[in-house]
Amino acid sequence: VHWGTFSLALHAWDQPAETLLERAPQLGVQLVMPQLGEAVEPAHAPVVQPWWRAVDARPPAASDRQAPAMTLPRSMPWPID
Repeated sequence: VHWGTFSLALHAWDQPAETLLERAPQLGVQLVMPQLGEAVEPAHAPVVQPWWRAVDARPPAASDRQAPAMTLPRSMPWPID
């Protein structure tokens, strides 16, 4: 599951991970929650470290900052070439 990659829900991006982390021990489930892009062998996965908590603590990188919104004119000739 690629959670936290896209904003597709009304809840906080890390809420599913926090819920899983809280409920897994109660249900006897072993989690595998690698950092984005981290290779993991599920059979030998380490104990989950909630790495996502530090993500919001860091200032956004220059590449993460949003560019100014682009607007289109109210009318445009057709076809747009």
